[in-house]
Amino acid sequence: NFQQHQGVEFNNPDGTPVHAISDGVVVFAGPAEQGANTIAVRHDRKLKGLFVYSVYYHNTTLVASLGQRVKAGDVIATVGNTGRATNDHLHLEVHAAPVDSVPLIVDPNERYPRYSVNPELWIRPLPGTGIVAGQVWDAQGRPVPQARVYGLIKAEPQETPFSYAETYGEHNHPDPAYREHFAVSDVEPGDYTVSVVVDGKRLTRRIRVEANRLTWVVFGSGAH
Repeated sequence: NFQQHQGVEFNNPDGTPVHAISDGVVVFAGPAEQGANTIAVRHDRKLKGLFVYSVYYHNTTLVASLGQRVKAGDVIATVGNTGRATNDHLHLEVHAAPVDSVPLIVDPNERYPRYSVNPELWIRPLPGTGIVAGQVWDAQGRPVPQARVYGLIKAEPQETPFSYAETYGEHNHPDPAYREHFAVSDVEPGDYTVSVVVDGKRLTRRIRVEANRLTWVVFGSGAH
């Protein structure tokens, strides 16, 4: 079993440039949890009145500085393995918070920030691929936590081949715009039969994934 994760990982060699995902202002630049060199950007764009932040962990070098305005694509750091990391990689988080408070987003003593959302819904998928997101409900109309959703194909990352998606657990949070229970990016286009076990029964759905589009799928007799 894997620990619940609140971000997405990008394995790259030490020194690889890290780019801002959108326009904004650097509101944190320094050591965060377990000493990870970290950059946090508060973005100009809001979502349903919420403040949106992106946070970049484990960097070797911080290129951007506190208070600096950055644009999408600007180099703000370089990949490393500082802090709680076993290899060189970028750990990217996205947060949507009701208040503009950096300590709520980057807290060295908080392993599971309360306003994190799935970054795969906030960054473009790889060229020629799409996104699949959806919900999994039980018979009582409750979200099914940590259910495995099988049947999707992702070409990347090759070093850790994709096997299945998993619905969110107690430390994961749906996006305010989608209220999804899971989301997977970089899915190869095509027709898929996806399946999940709910209340001891295997449920299947046929879906079509298109490049640069989001495909929505719902499982469960208690679906909303």
